[in-house]
This record gives sequence, C-alpha cells and structure tokens, in this order.
Amino acid sequence: MKILAWNVERGKRGAAVLAETTRQYNADIIILTETTKDIDPGLPESIATTELYKGYDGIDYKAGENRTTIWSKYKIDRMVQTYDDYTSICVEVGTPFGKLTVYGIIIGVFGGNGKASERYKSDLRNTDDVMKLPEQLCIAGDLNTTFSGWTYPSSEGRNALNELFKQKNLVCLTCEIENSVNHIALSKSFIEGRNISIETWNHDKKLSDHIGVCVTIN
Repeated sequence: MKILAWNVERGKRGAAVLAETTRQYNADIIILTETTKDIDPGLPESIATTELYKGYDGIDYKAGENRTTIWSKYKIDRMVQTYDDYTSICVEVGTPFGKLTVYGIIIGVFGGNGKASERYKSDLRNTDDVMKLPEQLCIAGDLNTTFSGWTYPSSEGRNALNELFKQKNLVCLTCEIENSVNHIALSKSFIEGRNISIETWNHDKKLSDHIGVCVTIN
C-alpha cells in the first residue's frame, strides 16, 4: 500500500496539474494540505476539514479552500474528532494490513518561525489529542518541521515531535528527507517486518512550495 502527503499551496499552480501529479503515484491513502475541492486525486472516499471562508484567520481564502483532506482507496469506517475542525482531521480506514487510524494535520498554519511561531507552538501543544488514538496510527501532513538538513523552525519543535512519536511508538518514515516539512509517521507495529520505500518530488518547488512525499509499504 502507498501513503502520500503533500501541501499543494492552496492550488496556486493549477488544480488540474496538481491533481494529475498526485495521481501519478497511485497512492491508496492521500493527505493533501492547503488544498481545495478542485484538486481531486481520483480516490473514491474522502473527508475534509471545514471549508475556509474569506477573512478566516485574517486570510483572503477563496471558495472551496480547506486545510486538510484525507482521500482513500479503502472504505472510511468512521471519523474521529480532533482539536480543530478547520486544521486537522482523523479517520479510521480498513487496509490490507488491518485497521489504520489516519491523522492529517498542519502544524503551524502560517509557518513555524517569526510572527508565526506562537501559532506553531499552539498547534504543537494541541497534538496531544493524538495520545488518545488507537495503536495502529498514521500521522501525516505539513508538520512545518524538518528532521534532516537545516533546523526549522527550532530544535524545540523537532524534539517535541520526536517525543510524540516515541510516546505513540511511531516511526517517522520521511525524517531523512532533507529540508522537507511534509512527513508520514506510522506505528512500528503496522510496518514491522515490511519493506519500505520512499518517493519524493517537487524539489524545485515549481508545483507548490513543498516537497511531496509518498511511502510504499509491502
């Protein structure tokens, strides 16, 4: 199975090309952040955060924009409440490897440093709602945190997320991708004994301002 995460920068570079690029990776579960209803990767099931409105959080959002959407080839069995209906979303899906709870999120909707640092810290604290989730878990999306390459936004942010992963027995499969803030972390028990491969794209930032990541689990 394949899990993909990508921040598509509010669809600024064109919904059609962004959707087509996403489809090329033939993923089974897709977490898109800073997305719009026009970016459709073609999977049968999806659940999105609440649609944003013009002026929300001081941003000139356009109709159809939302912060996080989870798309799935597999049936979405249920939705799990999160701390912020506008930013994070959580679903339970049945996969060939068993039930998986998928938590899609943006941490720091305005970035992670400077004036945006307080919102980043607030979002980071609110990820405590992950602690109540089942053992078989995937956290994916725009974490606004690098784990390799230059340190962004801070060592404190990186350490806090590493501690969260440790407490939930998660492995961040994308942490070795230099300067990437889009990540996919999965429960150790879910991937134990399986082969993992990782694909990335958009390093030149022509399609959005984020590197895309896709993890294959066999």
